Amino acid sequence: MSMKRDPVCRIFAAGCISILVLTLAIGAQDRQRVIAIGDVHGGYSEFTAILQRVGLIDAGFEWTGGSATLVQIGDVMDRGAQARACLDLLIKLKQRAVKARGKVIPLIGNHEAMNLMHDLRYVTPDIYKTFSTNASEEVRGKAYRDYVRFLSAHRGHSHAAVAAEDEAAQRKWMDAHPPGFFEYCDAFGPGGKYGRWVRQNQVIVQIDDGIFVHGGLNPSLPFRNLAELDAQVHSDLEACDSLWESLADRRIIWRYMTLNEAMQQVAEEFQWMRARGRSEDADAVDQMYRFLALGNSLTISTDGPLWYRGLAESPEEQLASELKAMLARLKARYVVSGHTVQSKSDITIRFEGRVFLIDTGMLKEAFGGRASALEIQDGQFTAYYTDREPRVLVAPAAKKAGRPITQQPAGKVVR
Repeated sequence: MSMKRDPVCRIFAAGCISILVLTLAIGAQDRQRVIAIGDVHGGYSEFTAILQRVGLIDAGFEWTGGSATLVQIGDVMDRGAQARACLDLLIKLKQRAVKARGKVIPLIGNHEAMNLMHDLRYVTPDIYKTFSTNASEEVRGKAYRDYVRFLSAHRGHSHAAVAAEDEAAQRKWMDAHPPGFFEYCDAFGPGGKYGRWVRQNQVIVQIDDGIFVHGGLNPSLPFRNLAELDAQVHSDLEACDSLWESLADRRIIWRYMTLNEAMQQVAEEFQWMRARGRSEDADAVDQMYRFLALGNSLTISTDGPLWYRGLAESPEEQLASELKAMLARLKARYVVSGHTVQSKSDITIRFEGRVFLIDTGMLKEAFGGRASALEIQDGQFTAYYTDREPRVLVAPAAKKAGRPITQQPAGKVVR
């Protein structure tokens, strides 16, 4: 039957084509939508509020972002008491987004790396408490007895010698290891739920012509490409895991030491062995040497992608030409980073739209800022906040020179 003889078929076909065109158009629009959110630091209510504000989750905290991409720039952890809830939410959203053909990209920030490397300076008793169980007191008692045995074996060449019968020392130790401490350490170890998940995340990602990284990119840092930086940080973390496990098995360090404690312990053991001419275990000496060298690793360096603050703090005239050259080499137009809290709690633009700083101090109790999100869609950059209307920002210069968008109110956006 020809289409000419059957107007019903003709109308039906036209309708199908229209629906298909509309569906493809909507899908293309969604795929172009990228939302970047900065440092969370356990601010669960603030985090969920901004996710709802930009339409990525509903009131039940389920993914509603369709095929949009969420980039969480790192530092979900530390400081705020609900760090665990924030991690659980991200883990769930990453799974849910895939089913809707969306994407959640959680990056490793310096605080994630710190925790993986046993640097627990910013973990509070309230955070540990969220990991405690009915068995936590028993776990602490057992751990203390094991710690005392460890120190007894190192008496004479360890600064931390403690007597089991010293009640004051025991109380101090218990205060430093509150309920949930050991469960927390296990959870972020290589085999723990959160440890496995964080270690799988990227350090840096490029989406179209935008680079997303926690701290920033130092134009003076020698590196060939972004994959090299990502691989180096992961290599540092893997080395720390491997050396920590081996040194703990050898009883050179105690498994639940913090990074600073372990570094001091290894340094003292290393010097003690050298002073006594003990070279029978060359492998142990080599491991101690490599462990101490982690203090100079890219992951910990202030020039590395997790800690660098130059794009946020250095005078623009000092870095502008190098930044422009670096971006050209990487075939990118701009960098989005967090890490450095912006004094006015606004998403800040630097270097003529080549840098977007999105750490606006989301955790109010610590920074007094506000939750925010940067939306990138169809070449337009829009700042969203939970307490004001969205604002269109100055966009980076296009590859073909065009007139930049003037910062202006974006008006009420309903999604």
